[in-house]
Amino acid sequence: MHLLANLIDQYLYFLVHLKGMLTHRFVGMHYGQWAEDVIIDSLMAGKRAGVYVDVGAYHPFHYSNTYLLYRRGWHGINIDPNPSAIMLFNWHRKRDINLNLGVSEIPGEKKYYLFNHQAYNSFSSSARDSALKNRHVRQIGERMIPCRPLSDIVTRHLPDAEVDVLNVDVEGMGMAVLKTVDWDRMRPFVICVEDDDFDASEEGHGSEIYAYLTERSYRLHARAGASCIYVRDGLISEGNSVAWKRAEMHTTFT
Repeated sequence: MHLLANLIDQYLYFLVHLKGMLTHRFVGMHYGQWAEDVIIDSLMAGKRAGVYVDVGAYHPFHYSNTYLLYRRGWHGINIDPNPSAIMLFNWHRKRDINLNLGVSEIPGEKKYYLFNHQAYNSFSSSARDSALKNRHVRQIGERMIPCRPLSDIVTRHLPDAEVDVLNVDVEGMGMAVLKTVDWDRMRPFVICVEDDDFDASEEGHGSEIYAYLTERSYRLHARAGASCIYVRDGLISEGNSVAWKRAEMHTTFT
């Protein structure tokens, strides 16, 4: 019965993402939903053979902030609690380390809820209950998923590598992921994190993530959609703009 449920989950996953697989794989300008990948690429000055860690990686290329880097020769770790997503990563991103995991401060297993629309997938039972209020959303399964701190994952799988880019897109749990980073061991040049609390009109931007990363010597460089892109102090000089100029797609703060 478990095998049949797993096969049904995978089949539904492929149906939901078929359009993205057919249309977004060959997009010439960007793969990220809001072109975050182009901003990141320009900040890294087209660097080849760098290393990224992508938490909540979602899909190998559809809405991916790391696939453009992969095409440039980069490699890294993709982490996603959806087993079917990792199956696609193993198929399309063979240079990468693709892990069916969640990220949490305390190691252990957590129940993960899967929906016909993957954007609603969550470890949170309250988020599940909220999602089910949408008549277009239905739960298609649940799995017990192992979870580890990001510091443990990076130490195990990239023990000697310097991580250049960290991407975090975990549906409101970005702060929890960042708190599991060993900042003495890993100091990415660029961090891209989804932050729905960010408000440019408020002092301090109303964001716990903004305050947390600022304290760790990161500077907000741009906001694209719901994503905030931070650079490590000293990466670019004050006033130095990125090469990409589509101002209507993002706001630049440096």
